[in-house]
Amino acid sequence: MEEKDVIKKLEEACLPEIDTPKGKLSLKMALLEKAARKKPFWDVFIKRYVPSAVLAFAVAVMTVYVVDNMDSGSKFNRQGGMWSTYSDAQEGGDSTVWPPAPTKSGNGFIMSSPGFGYAKYAVHVTGRTGSKFGLNYNYLGFLVRFSAETECPVCKGVDISKYTGIRFKIKGSLPSGKLSFILPYESGECDRVNVTCKSLTEYADYEKDITPLVTGNWATVTIDFRNALKQPSWTPAKNLVNIEKVLQNVHLFKWQYENGNGSLADIWLAQVELY
Repeated sequence: MEEKDVIKKLEEACLPEIDTPKGKLSLKMALLEKAARKKPFWDVFIKRYVPSAVLAFAVAVMTVYVVDNMDSGSKFNRQGGMWSTYSDAQEGGDSTVWPPAPTKSGNGFIMSSPGFGYAKYAVHVTGRTGSKFGLNYNYLGFLVRFSAETECPVCKGVDISKYTGIRFKIKGSLPSGKLSFILPYESGECDRVNVTCKSLTEYADYEKDITPLVTGNWATVTIDFRNALKQPSWTPAKNLVNIEKVLQNVHLFKWQYENGNGSLADIWLAQVELY
């Protein structure tokens, strides 16, 4: 159809603004202006804003990294990192933990059922802190290595600095004592006696007290690495380290329970991911 024919049809449709267009540009502008006035609100809204919303959602999904969703029931996560427990008994203390802590013969960690939501499994740890080491030195806990290479003998850290934080599902019973999430800072050197990567802070690591967030029902705990984690107040100056440096060399994540005064701690954990 020629331009003069298009103009004639538009005039018949009562579009006075294109009575005498002088060229294709004026015709194009008239068409666009009329179309904008005639489009229903929701049509304009959807075409203009929904694609950007979908894109934002897609970006958000892409930046979530699943450490472990416990769907397989394995003591290894998808990257080959292993779950395990520990306690002060490894240093001569009298705290107890189940599943049992690793020994030279192997790691006896197991997942438990039921998990969160539709998942079959979750981390389930129980234990009692002792009294042999006195107040503030009795502990038990559990951890997950980020990948197979972040443990001995390789001890190769992973850069997770592009992520904002970590979140997970948790529930349990903590009659007394304190439960902390800890982000350790380890070296590339393996301590072959204790079969662990050497601490670069002498265990004065970034942490957050999550005790008030643990109840009898599943809840989501969200921890911003840069705003929620702090090194302990007793940290020596020589062991102070910038959080960005820690995030560029992550080996594992820990959940540590301290000073329960002999009461039974019962902790369930699931759906661990970075966001």
